[in-house]
Amino acid sequence: MQLVTYLYQNQRRSAALAHGRIVDLQRTYQIYGPARYKLQGLLNLPVSLLEFLRLGEPALQAAAESLAALQTDLSGNETDLRAHEVVFLPDEVHLCAPIPEPGKLICVGANYPAAGKPAPEYPVLFLKPSSSITGPGAPIILPELTRSVAYEVELAVIIGRRARGVSPAEAREYIAGYTLANDLGDRDLEKRTSQWTSGKLFDSFTPMGPALLTRDEVPDDGHLFLSTVLNGDIVQKGNTADMFFNVAALVSYISTLSTLMPGDIILTGSPKMMDGQPAPQVFLKKGDHLEIRIDILGCLENRVEAEGAGL
Repeated sequence: MQLVTYLYQNQRRSAALAHGRIVDLQRTYQIYGPARYKLQGLLNLPVSLLEFLRLGEPALQAAAESLAALQTDLSGNETDLRAHEVVFLPDEVHLCAPIPEPGKLICVGANYPAAGKPAPEYPVLFLKPSSSITGPGAPIILPELTRSVAYEVELAVIIGRRARGVSPAEAREYIAGYTLANDLGDRDLEKRTSQWTSGKLFDSFTPMGPALLTRDEVPDDGHLFLSTVLNGDIVQKGNTADMFFNVAALVSYISTLSTLMPGDIILTGSPKMMDGQPAPQVFLKKGDHLEIRIDILGCLENRVEAEGAGL
């Protein structure tokens, strides 16, 4: 499934991208949910995608079966379904980041080869606040303090089950799915101290989305092509096969340091080389159009605005 969070009439709700439509999960389940799930106590699906993930595998299975039942009714009953706000056309709602407010947003640095730098002995970790998250199509806001804001295309991993001390071999079982993320940071501010966090805290500095693809939709997270396109030019590209620590290793290692909970997000690092050479250092400016792309996951687009400019 492709799961999303959408905004409609000032409320964020969980949905799926299906049949070329935005399909509200809760309302679909109310109408088409298989009776056996309701008899087992799953009386409804939550509005929040984070709460949906916390219900675990039964919610995923119930949603999938509800969506399949909806498909048989959609062609002849779409007008009624739209009237009851079960189904929307894509341009009728605004997509947010799939998990707008995760409990933890854990980032991995130095996870791809870089010219003249050795591989780290352990994953290099840092945190970003959930207030830095924004969604597809939302503006990236450059604060007045910033002068050297750079982009970083990253595969984002969303945790689906409580994970503590899991092995690499079992790590995939704890993943709900994947989405695209752009880990923005101001390079000058990052260098103020030995920690990078100062340059990465700003609002809108972690665009994510557009959808959370459940792990069955991404059979191999170890061979995904990533790229960044700035104003039509490719300025960054790589492959998750080049990561020093693959997804399973990261989930396993981080789970030994902190209990991972459903909806927690791990950003797995960003490529530093292009065609064997260091990727060009290009800083963002007002008016830029930024796209990040990852195989299977699609494309995440954002425009760049200056703080206070027409906002």
